[in-house]
Amino acid sequence: MTLTLDEADALLAQRGESSRQLGGNPELSMHGGGNTSVKVMREGQRVLHVKGSGWDLATMEPQGMPGLWLDPLFEVKDGPRLSDTEMVRLLRANLLDPAAPNPSVETLLHGYLPARFVDHGHASAVLALASRPEAEQRDMVEALFGDSMVFLPYVFPGFDLSIEGARAAAAQPQATGMWLAQHGLFTWGDTADESLGRFRDAVAVCEAHLAARGTALMPPTAREGNAVLEALRPHLRSALPDFAEHDLRGAEPLARLSGQDGMAEAVSRGTVTPDHVIRIKPWPMVIPADADAGTVAQAAEAFAASYTRYFEAHADGSLTMLDRSPRVVFVPGAGVIGLGRSKTEARINADLAEQNLRVAASAEALGGYQPLPRHEQFRIEYWELEQAKLRK
Repeated sequence: MTLTLDEADALLAQRGESSRQLGGNPELSMHGGGNTSVKVMREGQRVLHVKGSGWDLATMEPQGMPGLWLDPLFEVKDGPRLSDTEMVRLLRANLLDPAAPNPSVETLLHGYLPARFVDHGHASAVLALASRPEAEQRDMVEALFGDSMVFLPYVFPGFDLSIEGARAAAAQPQATGMWLAQHGLFTWGDTADESLGRFRDAVAVCEAHLAARGTALMPPTAREGNAVLEALRPHLRSALPDFAEHDLRGAEPLARLSGQDGMAEAVSRGTVTPDHVIRIKPWPMVIPADADAGTVAQAAEAFAASYTRYFEAHADGSLTMLDRSPRVVFVPGAGVIGLGRSKTEARINADLAEQNLRVAASAEALGGYQPLPRHEQFRIEYWELEQAKLRK
């Protein structure tokens, strides 16, 4: 049945409200991570409204969910692989409003999934379990969710993820969710409440599983520092003057968690979900609690040298290296510091650093934190479509 314009807009309004509920809970989706969509009828044709790239679900408004004519997107589903440029061109060519923001890089998957409403986020409890070996994840997903959850091994986001995800969902038509290894969670439903409810229910199952294993996530802490972190501020400003804004996270029990044996090495393996790497780089700068100005300056130089080696090991000659400054400082036994050019940037980086520490600690307790390998982290950090989010 064709919906009237008012009915289509009502569904879009419901999508906006439930998107804010998803994005407003940092334990479900943090700082622009994740995306949502709804399928409606306009002018007798199917339309997909999906989160615009660079928008934050927590503050979603209708203009942040550009509409695309849906049927033309299916023309490439079974065809040859599209490059990033070709995929963006296809999406923009089918926008209802040519001036709208770029649709999410996962737009095609939203369009190909069968239900009217689709939710995607990077919930902390999901990430703790998704940061383990894929074979273990597959067995766990089957045990916890049965055939209601599709398991998808890690696939690079964008076109490849959309095609592989659509195939996996089609092969398991009774499913109402999809588990993305080393990435996050999709759920879907016929109503906004049903899709979001399934997302919350899946996260609750993961939280209960972690608790039963004795590896429950440490709850988020207050946004406050401590004397040790405060004392490091002037040294950081001297060593990293371009990132003079600092957001300190040194409340207990986070400070104590940061001091656990091996935790600095664990968080240095990589971020808990691909999206984070474009903000906080693949690893933090680690300095001791009693660091003086010289020690901090040496640590900054060592970080820059290590980042150069990382770039040279993975670049193909066509890329220009990004700046070599850290975005997070990890201080064993004292907590973490988010660095930024602005207070907002520093706060976001501190939020992500705290989540990374909490998730990595839980995964370590399960048997070992295993994020994406370094070469995959590099692909995300230097992916043009991800860099576009930061420019927005």
